[in-house]
This record gives sequence, structure tokens and C-alpha cells, in this order.
Amino acid sequence: MIKALGEKFRENPTALGVVNPNVIVEVFVSDQGTWTILASDTRGQSCVVSVGEGWESAVTTAALPGA
Repeated sequence: MIKALGEKFRENPTALGVVNPNVIVEVFVSDQGTWTILASDTRGQSCVVSVGEGWESAVTTAALPGA
């Protein structure tokens, strides 16, 4: 599935999180803003949780005191 996301949609891994010892959630995003969220288990099975368009990465900038 990861290969297909890269080849068909040009989506690359952007983030991941551990749900529990057996499942991780992965976010794949393309330069065009399409995105896919997968849940994958330790047996190698994946499930598409959600897909969409218009992905924007949040950028946090620390402010200096007094600025």
C-alpha cells in the first residue's frame, strides 16, 4: 500500500504515531496537498482511515521574550 501511495499519488510518509503495541498510524502527503492516513498492524496489514486534499503543515515559531 505504501508503494502504491508513492507511485500513484506521489505521497510520502510525513508523520506517524503509536496507537498501541500492535498498531501505528501513518500520514502520507504529496507536494500537491493530497493526503492519506493509514493504520497498520504488526502483521503488515494496513487500513485506509481517511484521505483528502489541501494538506497544510503547521509551523510553530517561538517568539523571543519582549518581541
